[in-house]
Amino acid sequence: MWLEATTHPGLEDLLLEELSALYPNEGAEVDARKGRVRIPRAGVGEEALGLRLAHHLVLFRARLVLPREDPLGALERAALALPWPELEGAESFRVEARREGEHPFTSPEVERRIGEALHRAYGVPVDLKRPAVRVRVDVRGEEAFLGVQLTERPLSRRFPKAALRGSLTPVLAQALLRLADARPGMRVLDPFTGSGTIALEAASTLGPTSPVYAGDLDEKRLELAREAALASGLSWIRFLRADARHLPRFFPEVDRILANPPYGLRLGRKEGLFRLYRDFLRGALALLPPGGRVALLALRPALLKRALPPGFALRHARVVEQGGVYPRVFVLEKL
Repeated sequence: MWLEATTHPGLEDLLLEELSALYPNEGAEVDARKGRVRIPRAGVGEEALGLRLAHHLVLFRARLVLPREDPLGALERAALALPWPELEGAESFRVEARREGEHPFTSPEVERRIGEALHRAYGVPVDLKRPAVRVRVDVRGEEAFLGVQLTERPLSRRFPKAALRGSLTPVLAQALLRLADARPGMRVLDPFTGSGTIALEAASTLGPTSPVYAGDLDEKRLELAREAALASGLSWIRFLRADARHLPRFFPEVDRILANPPYGLRLGRKEGLFRLYRDFLRGALALLPPGGRVALLALRPALLKRALPPGFALRHARVVEQGGVYPRVFVLEKL
């Protein structure tokens, strides 16, 4: 048996570090660029639900190579041979199939075949909308994995919906925090806050000893972010209508800046994005003490590098996947 946790492709190593803080990682498997990390576990407790870099958790019980002849029959036999203590006396269940690759069957066919078999074996009714138990069957190439999904909704859905509007998830915000080495007591700024995901993730992770500043030009989005912060018990975040091109006019010195600037898709010409990067980074340089860091996302790295002012050193870069887009995370340090 093993626990599988999912994250954004490109963040597997960070998720493995977080999992290793909870459980030993001997025999850990990482699917590079697939957003999956597996560690041997016979079970997990409530502590696993506190993971900040994971979306979903699945406890897999079987792994098999599908035969060319009658692969659905092999899946059914494997499912019936497994113990399913979650189904004993359960109110309802459903089977969720996920496939990667080409197969002579569809995901609905897997769900129907395994669902009917488990229903006959345990007598538990099927509920496709709100099941009490979610049986997972993942088919990846020639391999199949059978288990139980432990998360009814993503662990990353930890703030009010208003804070989740837009492209950035709390998991990616958490990755920016960790890559920037943000620690409790540090002053943090989110200058393109939008609906507040980065600011909320920073405040909830670092606690009230860390002042968190959040700025945006859109007053309506700021109001949504304020409401989300209050609903989440994060009242110490300081929201301010501010222009990220002129940071020193609005904010005091900070230790870390976590930013999700516009990707440039709506700014028209590339020079508009270049000027935004240039002015933002100049202001960031003025706000940070030596050793202070900026962690930001950029879809056009060449423009960002051209806009980088003297005084910053590039400490880290990686590609991540976010909603079908592949921006780079850059970590800059003031010399």
